[in-house]
Amino acid sequence: MEEAMEPVHKTGKYVLIGDLCMDIFMQVSAYPAVGGDGTVQAMHQHAGGSAANTAMMLANLGGEPTLLTHTGADVWADQLFPILKATGVGTGKIIQEPGEATGLTFLVVSSDAERTMFTYRAANPHLHPDEIFPSMFENADCLHISSYACLTAPQSDAVLKAVEFANQHNVKISLDIGVEPASQARDTIWKMLPKLSLIVLGEPEARVITQETTLPAAIETLLITGVQIIALKLGKDGCRLIRKGQDVSLAGFPINAVDSTGAGDAFSAGMIHGLTHGWTLEMAGRFANALGALAASRWGAGEQLPSLKEASAFLSERNSMENDPVILQVLEGLKKET
Repeated sequence: MEEAMEPVHKTGKYVLIGDLCMDIFMQVSAYPAVGGDGTVQAMHQHAGGSAANTAMMLANLGGEPTLLTHTGADVWADQLFPILKATGVGTGKIIQEPGEATGLTFLVVSSDAERTMFTYRAANPHLHPDEIFPSMFENADCLHISSYACLTAPQSDAVLKAVEFANQHNVKISLDIGVEPASQARDTIWKMLPKLSLIVLGEPEARVITQETTLPAAIETLLITGVQIIALKLGKDGCRLIRKGQDVSLAGFPINAVDSTGAGDAFSAGMIHGLTHGWTLEMAGRFANALGALAASRWGAGEQLPSLKEASAFLSERNSMENDPVILQVLEGLKKET
């Protein structure tokens, strides 16, 4: 029988560090040649930023997330704050800087649902270590970090300080690693690895961060550093979850993918939910896969991310087709929590 993850769920409170941006989506049928012209079939605007997306997904699941970052005091922030508040994300620790700009991300989404992103991080990296306090973690279940927060100081220093405070309060710590931070912020990320309860990443990031040439070697190195759970994202193929003595692969859910933006962030939220509620790895992975699939089936992330009701309905439908005992366990777990 699979061993459940040790439950730490006390308050349903989460602290997240990373970017908050306004996402501008442009739907294209094809990319023009470099220097050429192209037309856009549709345009959408939604709240975004990896950490903000995960925060909103956690709020949809009934959690109480607080986001730590900076924005400008501008028209974009004026639109973002009401969205966060409406979804249940705490904004009291987000610092607005007059004269600075709020983060913006321009996303070009092609017909295969893949997106190309250009991000102006603006005020996001201004989070300072002096703005991180031990009291932030006294009642928290988990600290979640987007690796983009590790790219530049002072935000990267604030991340390390938050990790220390979270560790002192026995708070679970999770980290979602992107390709760029894996190479450009390797030193900062490496310092955190021994304290991580959960790391979420893909195979390229695993090999880059460990400087190993093969995935098996990268996994072994991550486990040796002290990472408790490795969640390898496999896109439409699902995920692979590894900890000492256990290695499980979980297939993804077939869906009509529209836009992959936020799918990984929703996946992280599912894993965090399972981690803090004492679920088994298989339960957490199936739930995370479902959230990622639902996120990819619609335009945008942020406030577009699935609700708990939608996730439960999706899993119930899949269970009726597959008669999957793990899905049934997830549904029973969600029912007990509500």
